[in-house]
Amino acid sequence: MIKKNKYQIKTLKSYAISEKIDFIKGFIFSVLCTILQIISPLIIANIINNLIKKNMSVDEFTKIILFLLLYLIINFLAGFFLNKTLISFSIAANNVAYNIQKDVYKKVNSFPISYFDSLPAGKISSRITNDTNKVKNMFKLLFSDLLTSQIQIIGLIIIIFVTNYRAGLMLLILAPLVYIIFKSYTTYTRKYTGEIRKNTSEINAQINEYIQNMEIIQVYNKEDYIKEKFDRTNSKIFELSSKLAKIRSYSGFRAMDIVSYLASIIVLIYFGLGQVTDWYKVSIGSLYVIFDYTSRLFNEIRFSIMRFGEVEESMASADHIFELLKLESQENLTKNIDSIDKEIVFDDVRFSYIDGEEVIKGISFKVDRGESVAFVGQTGSGKSTLINLLLNFYQVDSGKITIGGVDIAIVNRQSLRKDMAVVLQDSFLFKSDIARNITLDQDFTDREIKEALRAVGGENLVKKGIHTLVMEGGSNLSQGEKQLISFARAYIRSPKILILDEATSNIDTETEKIIQDGINKLKENRTTFIIAHRLSTIKDVDKIIVLSYGTIVEMGNHDDLMKFDGYYKEMYKKQMKDKNTYSI
Repeated sequence: MIKKNKYQIKTLKSYAISEKIDFIKGFIFSVLCTILQIISPLIIANIINNLIKKNMSVDEFTKIILFLLLYLIINFLAGFFLNKTLISFSIAANNVAYNIQKDVYKKVNSFPISYFDSLPAGKISSRITNDTNKVKNMFKLLFSDLLTSQIQIIGLIIIIFVTNYRAGLMLLILAPLVYIIFKSYTTYTRKYTGEIRKNTSEINAQINEYIQNMEIIQVYNKEDYIKEKFDRTNSKIFELSSKLAKIRSYSGFRAMDIVSYLASIIVLIYFGLGQVTDWYKVSIGSLYVIFDYTSRLFNEIRFSIMRFGEVEESMASADHIFELLKLESQENLTKNIDSIDKEIVFDDVRFSYIDGEEVIKGISFKVDRGESVAFVGQTGSGKSTLINLLLNFYQVDSGKITIGGVDIAIVNRQSLRKDMAVVLQDSFLFKSDIARNITLDQDFTDREIKEALRAVGGENLVKKGIHTLVMEGGSNLSQGEKQLISFARAYIRSPKILILDEATSNIDTETEKIIQDGINKLKENRTTFIIAHRLSTIKDVDKIIVLSYGTIVEMGNHDDLMKFDGYYKEMYKKQMKDKNTYSI
């Protein structure tokens, strides 16, 4: 018997109920098909017992023709209802799969950023695609195949006992054997399919990681090492799949074939005893009927056992999906903020990614409306974390961040971010054209797109054409061109708060000079946060906050900080020295 927890049962029921009309239609068609398939052999039995004889008259032969015509019509209708059954259940199963896939993707979008820190993208995509498709197959198996098969099994058992209860009682001898085969088959199938699913998810994650980092793999000649890792996981899947194939072959096919042969022997013994002893009446027609029903019964039992095994495989995927659906989403914050074009205050903010390991240690500062502030410090000092907290990707452990006096911890995230724009160190581009990578499907005209590109120094991209196709990851563009598109993406939205996360650190000096004017335009009349790698680019900001291991060690503008023999001055002088050395 398939093992399911209460949550799984509840979830499966809710999806099934949403498509109840098609499921009910399929059930009705299946019952009608079963009734007709049961009636069909009785017509042949009647012809054998009552109509076929020597020296038949024309009327008797005509009756046979009419019964055969009826037999043909009944089987045609049975095929018609079977077809309608499969269509109804398939429509319902496809709708269920569609709803599950939609819900899973919606659920993934609702997760906090911290969830994606720990789960590889390949595993998430595997759940959304592979696992969802297997759940769709599970619904098709449960209803289109298994339910139809179970209805036929019940119908055949009933008709066997109605037409010949003695034969039915003798066939019950085989019931324990059928149960043992069913139990062992489903137990081992559950075990192997669960392990296959786990390793398949792992190999999807590996493939995703390897493709994204193929350049590094080839540069360091690690193709063989990666192939060995891939082969180990692939070999596990192969080994488990081979074991599963053997179980299916031995338990599902061969074992049930033997039971079916035993059933035929029992039927022949039953009729042989009746013929020899004359204890009960037997006929050729009744022999035909019981053989037909018995053959169909054990074929359906074998079919059901095989399908139960496939359901077990799909159920493992369902568990995987339901685990995802059970995870907590971000809290749905309902408070809207009228405007973020106000002063921003970090008040004694503390934060840790891992309990007990603080990365932000009681930081407090204020940023006035329209002010530009830069964060500098060594790697791990907390610069990017402060930006993540401002964007409300993470909740602070203690303290608060306010905009115009409103704590952002209670503000709807879309309301908070709609007037923010971010330019990251690594610009991400979609496989589309330049224009759509700037607009992100918002309603901007081609003229506005070109103006945005020109404003940030992207005249060459305008000449290239804003509808030029961008390959996956922007592989057909230079790093500078990709970053210019990111700047134009921010510029066109006229954000109230602009965030530049080491936005110029990956581009050459010449391109940096081109877009520096664009950055200055972007900064005009808006609050700007800059995470700076090159200190020469932040000389003109209003405030520089120097961080070290999660605390503020210095604060002021460039001129003020250069007057002190502090951390900032030391960093700046070192960069200038390195720059001059490089120039020489």
